[in-house]
Amino acid sequence: MVADGQYTTIFGGSTLGAWHVNESSVDLIRNNFGAINNISIDLSGTPGPGSLSQTFNAVQGQTYVLSWDYFKNGPGTDLSVGFGGQTFSYSPPAAVTHATLSWTATSTGVQTVSFGGGAGNQGPVLDNVVLVTSAVPEPESYALMLAGLAAMGLLARRRKS
Repeated sequence: MVADGQYTTIFGGSTLGAWHVNESSVDLIRNNFGAINNISIDLSGTPGPGSLSQTFNAVQGQTYVLSWDYFKNGPGTDLSVGFGGQTFSYSPPAAVTHATLSWTATSTGVQTVSFGGGAGNQGPVLDNVVLVTSAVPEPESYALMLAGLAAMGLLARRRKS
């Protein structure tokens, strides 16, 4: 557990839930060092820098939305976000900022989401990271729904007779 106003180092090769800590380390920070919401992740780590990554199985045609909050710990360095086979760079802002990316898979297979950045003891701070799948029904779902509505219509018609 991270004490209030302190940090705990998580070294490369470890996991934080479904996230893998890569490179040197990241720090869990609590109510200090640019923490956003109680406990946040400082990608600069001690000694750092580190990165986080997570894999997921993408389905062709499915849209995925990645959202997160970020801030800077000191002057900091850019936040690097890998998503959908591309890398995006964000300059850590002076105030907590919410960001979102969406991506539609062009093929089915394993994909990686990653966050990196930081140097020395200062870098981007992350919190509230969420990866969601948009609810886009498959054509088979529409066919099943129409069949169900037709059956309901037939039942209602028979009751009236």
